[in-house]
Amino acid sequence: MWLWSAALLTVLPLIAQTPEAHPEELVKQAPVKQGLAPKMKVTELSRSVRNFQITFSRGDDVRSGLYDFALQHDIKVAHFTAIGALDHAVLGWSDPKVHSFKTTVLEQEVEVVACSGSITVTNGKPNVHTHVVVALPDGSTRGGHLLEGRVSLTLQVYLEDAEPLPAASAKK
Repeated sequence: MWLWSAALLTVLPLIAQTPEAHPEELVKQAPVKQGLAPKMKVTELSRSVRNFQITFSRGDDVRSGLYDFALQHDIKVAHFTAIGALDHAVLGWSDPKVHSFKTTVLEQEVEVVACSGSITVTNGKPNVHTHVVVALPDGSTRGGHLLEGRVSLTLQVYLEDAEPLPAASAKK
């Protein structure tokens, strides 16, 4: 019995120090290499619309911020994309049979890997409609309507007002 105990005491520290079979690796993002898209084509669509970059900070509520922005800047019809990170999100899947959302609540750090939406006016008030896909720390994703979203680090929204500027105020 004492031999078994001695062997176990000798082996246990070694087992405790053994790395996991598949350790998680952390890597830094490589710098962007220039000149690797020689066939890329660019078309400037318009200089006569308003374009905005909206930067949210830690703790900001995304939908509330976009609603306030639309009121302050008289946005009637716009579309937007965004990237960033959230630490609280409620995503909704729209069930057309009951006109309600089946929700997924996320109370953890997630990266916004795809986000697109629109702002229109309904009954005289802004209607912010946002779809989002977020990545969880293990690389899995969740998506749906963004019903609630609290920014953890930052969130950058790129918004284009779809109503053209009057000709006199268009940028040249």
